[in-house]
Amino acid sequence: MRRNVHPPEVMVEQCIGCQRCMLVCPSFVLELVEEKAKVLRGDWCIGCGHCGAVCPTDAILQDGMAFEKHPKEGKEPAIPPDLLELLLRERRSIRNFTTEPVPKEILKQVLDTGRYAPTGSNSQNVHYIVLTSEDQINTLREITLKFYEKIFSKVTHWPGRLLLSLLAGRKTVEYLRDMLPRVDYFREQIQQGKDRLFYHAPVVVLTHAESWDSSSAFNCSVALYHCSLKAHTLGLGCCFNGFLVNAVNHDPGVKHWLNIPKGHRCYSAMALGYPRVKYPNLVQRRPPRVTWR
Repeated sequence: MRRNVHPPEVMVEQCIGCQRCMLVCPSFVLELVEEKAKVLRGDWCIGCGHCGAVCPTDAILQDGMAFEKHPKEGKEPAIPPDLLELLLRERRSIRNFTTEPVPKEILKQVLDTGRYAPTGSNSQNVHYIVLTSEDQINTLREITLKFYEKIFSKVTHWPGRLLLSLLAGRKTVEYLRDMLPRVDYFREQIQQGKDRLFYHAPVVVLTHAESWDSSSAFNCSVALYHCSLKAHTLGLGCCFNGFLVNAVNHDPGVKHWLNIPKGHRCYSAMALGYPRVKYPNLVQRRPPRVTWR
């Protein structure tokens, strides 16, 4: 699909012909002509900015502007490996939120981080839906739970299980049957006024993108994970929600209520707010399952 991308502009007088821009360009936009970089295939450009980011003499402009200088000159990563590992390890899935609302300016900071996540062919095709209204979140909870009531009601008798097996596969039906005792407890919790879907979070965020694009699932998931890390640094907590994603993509009513366009799918979602509890300890995980070849 063609996109409205402006190719880079080379300032010839500053170009030293080092060819670094050609080395990193994924789309073969630039070539060396008379010992200077030249844009030969501008319509192939995906706007990734690698060319200008690697240029040592600031000879490349994007949309008529020079590239922002790295505050540390880009010689070393912004944070050392041990601090990055600590950040990743201390981030938890939060299921206990305070009632404190999250200011819109803070939410903008969180979402702004998502745009720096990688996307296939630099499509930047991630769309966000942010719910901050208690009434809206309550409505979304209700229609999502109704979807699951229909699903689990089918699991309780064999014609429904047969139909679900044909639609979703035997393993999915087995998983749903194993979940039935938890579903009963889930209902009890809801009747007591406890929110076991969004955990009374003041914000719910969803992403969606074009379903025809094979990169959309990756794009949306990584973008929202970037957002979750930024949220953590701002004192917020998040919990990713696959139940909501599944409901949106399998119940036209939920998708319509969210006004997700035709041809789009929801690929990630999370509840967000200020955590009620703190975690002073780090959790261990199983070692990586790796096949070395």
